Amino acid sequence: MELADSGDLSEIFERTEEMALLAHVLASAGQGEGGVVLVNAGPGVGRTALLDAFLRKATESGARVCAAAGSSAETEAEFGVVGQLFPPNGPLGAGFRLARAIGSRDADPGLDADRLFGTLCQELRRRSTVIAVDDAQLADAASLRFLRYLLRRLRTAPVMMVLTEPTGPDALPPSFQAELLRHPQCRRLGLLPLSRDGVTQVLAGQVDSDRVPRLAADFHAISGGNPLLVHALLADHRAAHRLSPVPSVPPISSVPSDPSDASVPSDPSVSSVPSASSALSSSSASAPSGSSVPAAAPAASAAFAKAALAWAYRDEPVLFDVACGFAVLGESATPARVACLVDRGADAVDQVMTALDTAGLLDGGTFRSALVGKALLEHVDVETRAELRRRAARLLHGDGAPATVVARHLLAAPVAEPWAGRTLLAAAEKAMQEGREELSLDCLRLAGQSATTEQERAAVVMARVKIGWEIDPRLVSPWLDELVAALRRGDLRSGDAAWIVKHLAWQDRFPEAVESLAALAAAGDAGEPGVEAELHFVRHWLRHSCPPLEASVPGPSNPTRPRTPRLRRVSPASYAGEVLGKVLTEGPDDHTVAMAEEILRGCRYSETVVEALEAALLALVYAGRPDRAVFWCDGLLQQAGTRSTGTSVAILSGIRAEIALRQGALPAAEQYARSALSAISLPGWGVAVGSPLAALVHSTTASGMSGVAGAWLNQAVPDGMFRTRHGLLYTHARGHYHLAVDRPAAALDDFLTCGGLAKEWGMDVPTFLPWRTSAAQAQLALGNPGQARALVREQLARPGGSTPRARGVALRLLAATGEPGRRPALLRESVNLLESCGDQVELLRALADRCQALDHVGAPAKARMTARHARNVADACGGDALFRKLFRDEVPGREGESEGLTGEEQGSASLTAAERRVTALAALGHSNREIGRKLFITKSTVEQHLTRVYRKLGVRNRADLGDLLAGTNLGAGTPALAMASSAAAG
Repeated sequence: MELADSGDLSEIFERTEEMALLAHVLASAGQGEGGVVLVNAGPGVGRTALLDAFLRKATESGARVCAAAGSSAETEAEFGVVGQLFPPNGPLGAGFRLARAIGSRDADPGLDADRLFGTLCQELRRRSTVIAVDDAQLADAASLRFLRYLLRRLRTAPVMMVLTEPTGPDALPPSFQAELLRHPQCRRLGLLPLSRDGVTQVLAGQVDSDRVPRLAADFHAISGGNPLLVHALLADHRAAHRLSPVPSVPPISSVPSDPSDASVPSDPSVSSVPSASSALSSSSASAPSGSSVPAAAPAASAAFAKAALAWAYRDEPVLFDVACGFAVLGESATPARVACLVDRGADAVDQVMTALDTAGLLDGGTFRSALVGKALLEHVDVETRAELRRRAARLLHGDGAPATVVARHLLAAPVAEPWAGRTLLAAAEKAMQEGREELSLDCLRLAGQSATTEQERAAVVMARVKIGWEIDPRLVSPWLDELVAALRRGDLRSGDAAWIVKHLAWQDRFPEAVESLAALAAAGDAGEPGVEAELHFVRHWLRHSCPPLEASVPGPSNPTRPRTPRLRRVSPASYAGEVLGKVLTEGPDDHTVAMAEEILRGCRYSETVVEALEAALLALVYAGRPDRAVFWCDGLLQQAGTRSTGTSVAILSGIRAEIALRQGALPAAEQYARSALSAISLPGWGVAVGSPLAALVHSTTASGMSGVAGAWLNQAVPDGMFRTRHGLLYTHARGHYHLAVDRPAAALDDFLTCGGLAKEWGMDVPTFLPWRTSAAQAQLALGNPGQARALVREQLARPGGSTPRARGVALRLLAATGEPGRRPALLRESVNLLESCGDQVELLRALADRCQALDHVGAPAKARMTARHARNVADACGGDALFRKLFRDEVPGREGESEGLTGEEQGSASLTAAERRVTALAALGHSNREIGRKLFITKSTVEQHLTRVYRKLGVRNRADLGDLLAGTNLGAGTPALAMASSAAAG
C-alpha cells in the first residue's frame, strides 16, 4: 500500500504497545483463535501508518495479507472492497464469488454459498491470514455485509481482521459496531497524538541535536503532537533551511490562537497569520552563533498546508464543514454556534470536536494553532468563505458578542444591514481603547464605505476624529471641515458636535470654534440631558484652556426662554472641569483637593476620557499638592502599559513633567517633557504645545542648559497658543530663560504680560502662575527693590499665596528686599516652608540666599552648614549647575578659628560621639545639669564638651547653637548629628 507523502512515515513513534497488541492477536489467530481489531483515531493521528507498519511485519512473519481501503468514490461500487481483498482470479477468488452469492440471496445463501465458503475456509486455513480494511466506514454496503458474514463464521479460523475508522460521526454504522461487540476476540485500539518526547524522537537524526529540544517544543505547540502535522512541519523546516535565509520572524508564541485575530480587511483568517515555516524559524533564529543553520525560513509552508488539508479532506464532509466552522469562529466557537454556522446537527459537531480533540488539534474548543485554521480556509473558495464570514457576523451579533469580534468578520465580508455600521463604530472605539489602532482605523474605513445617509457619514467622520485625535491630533485636521459643514446642515448630533468645538480650538481655529459653539448653544436640543452635559464640559474645558474663546460666546440657554429647574447629568469630565475651574479662579482648598482625588479614584486610564484625568490631576497640581498628583499620575501611566505614543500618553506625560518641575526634580521634568513631545507630533499638540515646552524650557534653564532651552524656544508655535492657559505657562518659562541669560528687562515684560492675561481671564492664582514673584526677581535684577517688595506683598495677599511653596518663594524674595539683619529669620522660615512642600530647586535658592545672609551678619559657621545642606539638595534634584551658579563665591572663614580645622573638620563632622550627644540635648533646651544626669557624666564634663562644640561649630553660646540646629536641615546635611539628636531626645 502507498504511504502518506508528507514526510517519511516508514518509522512510527510511540506505537510500541499498539504494535504489540496487534502482534499478539495475530499470534492468537495462528493458534486457531480468530480475532478482530478496530483501530480508531482522530484525523492525522496515524491509523493508516500503524496499519501499514503492521501489515509489513505480518508479511515478514509469513502471514498472508489481504488488504483494502475504503473510498467515498467507490462507496456505490458494489463489492468494491471485497474485490480488493479477494481478487476474482487470485487464490482467494472464492471469497469474491461467495460475497456475490450472499449478496444475491441474503436470506438463504444456499448450497452454492456453502460450497464457496468451504473452499474459502480451506484456503484460509493453509496459513495465518490478515484481512485489513483501512477506512472501513467508506466501504460499500455489500462489502460491509460480507465482512459481517465473515465475522460470524471465522471465529475459529487462523484469520485476523483489522479495520480502521475515524473518531467522529463518520465511523462505522451502528449495526456493524454491534456485530463487533458480539465477537469474543474483538479489541478496540484508540490512538493518541504524540507526546513531546515522541516529537523529539521524530526529530532525532533529522536536525542538529542541539536544536532538537527547542524545535520539539515548538512543533508540539503548533501540532498538538498530531503525527501528520509534525512530519509536515519537519518537511517545511528542512526545505526552508535548504533555501536562502531571510530576516528572522516573530517566535511561535506570537502566533494568535484565533486565526481571525490576525486579520487584514480582506480576510482576517487567511492573509496575515505567520506561515508554519516562518514560525518555526524562531528556533533557528535563536541558535548558537557558531551554528551554520540559517537564521530564518522562507514564507512558504506547502507541506503543512497540504497536511492540514489531508486530514480535513478525508472523504468526511461533516468533518471538513465543522473544522471550517471552528476556523472561522476562532475563539468565539462553541458547539452550538458551529452547528448553526455550518448547518450541521449539534450531535455531529460534538462528535467532530471529540475527534479533533483526540487528534491533538483542538485546545479548549479552538484550534491549537491558528496555522491549521489558516491552511483550511485558504483552500475554501472565496464566495463560500465570504458567506461563512457573513453568517458568522450575523450569528455573533445576535448572540451579543463583543463588537470587535463581530467587526473582524464584517471586515472580511461586509454585511449590508443597519446594525453593521453601528457595530463597526463601536468596535473602532473599543479597539482604540485597547491600543489596536490598525483594527480601529479599518473599522472606520468600512463604516464610511457602508454609510448611506448624511447623518451616518457624519457619525463615521466624528468617530474618525475621536479616534484619530487619540492617535495624533494632527490626523483630524482633514475631517474637521466636513464636520463643521455637517454641523451647519444639522446632520450632526449636538452632543458630538460639542467636541468639535474643542478640536477646533485645539487646532488654533478659534473663529470656527466660536461660531460652532454659538450654534450649539442656540440649538433646539441643547437642553437635552446628554447634550447639555457635553456642552457643560466643553465650556469648562474652554474656560480653563482657552478663556477668550469661551468668554466670546453667549450663555448656553436663551435668556428669553423660561427654564424649568431639573437635575443635570454630570460626567466625570464635567465634574473634573468644575474642580479645576474652581482652583484656577478661587485658589486651592482642602475641599477641591478631596474632590479631585475622588474623581481620580473612580477613573481608569482606558475607561475615562483623558480630559477628565487631565483636569483632576491639574487641580491637584495647582492646589499645591504635587505629592498627591504624582501618585495618581504615575498610576495612570502604569495602566497605559508599554504604550509610549498617543495623545493620552502625551498629555499625562506633560502633566507628569509639570509635577516634577514643581517638585524640583529637574532631570525627571526634562525626561517627561521630552516623552510628551515625542508621543505625538509637534503639530499634533496644537495650542497645547505650550505646556510641555514650558516644562522643558524651565527644567533645562534651571539645569544650566540655557542653550538647549533657547533651541526649544525657537520652535515654531501656533499664534493661538498665546491666548490659552498653555501660552501663559510658556511665556512664564520664557521669562525665566531671559533671567538666566541676563535679560531682566525682557523677563519682566514676559512676567507682566502673564500677569495681565491671568487677571483678565480670572486665573490670577499664585499656585498656578506665580508671576508676581517671578516679576519681583526681574525687578531685583534691574535694581528696583521697592517694586519687587510691592509685588511680593501683593502675592502673599492673593488666594493661594499662603501655601507653603508660594509663601516660601515670596519670603525668600521679601528677604532680598529687606534689611540685612532681618533676612536670616525670613529665610529660615522660607527654607522650612520649601522643605515641607518638596520643591528642591526653590529650596536650593533659599538656602543659597540664607548662606549669603548668615555670612553677611557674621555667622560663617552657620553659612557653611547651610551650604553643605544645599549641596545635598542639589545632588538630590540634579541641580549641580544651579548650585555652582548660586555658590560661586567661597564662604570666608572666621578669624580666630583653630588653624587645623578647615572644611569638614570645622563642622559637625569633627564632633566626637560624646560631643554629638551633648550637642543634641543642649539644642533641645536641656540645662547642663540635666544633660549630665541623662548621660551619666558630671556637669563639668558637659561644660568642657560644649566649649569644644562652640569652637568647632563657630557659635558663641547655647542660643546660637539652637539657632544653628533649627535653621538648617541637619538631618539632610549631617546624618550622624541627626541620629544623635533623635537618640538623645528619646
